[in-house]
Amino acid sequence: METVRVIYHHEADGWWAESPDVEGWSAAGDTYAEVAKLATEGIPFALDRSDVSLEHFVPVGESVAA
Repeated sequence: METVRVIYHHEADGWWAESPDVEGWSAAGDTYAEVAKLATEGIPFALDRSDVSLEHFVPVGESVAA
């Protein structure tokens, strides 16, 4: 199983994510939960693989609670 890193960013108008392991992939949304779901669905699709494990990196001090 391949582990893929997902780096999250929080800005005033929402969240976005990128992965140094998936060239050209990014996702954006209003909440962390929305972007995390897009990552969970989108990265396996982008890699054309179902056997991926995501490792999520959130900025220190950011709350990801809904």
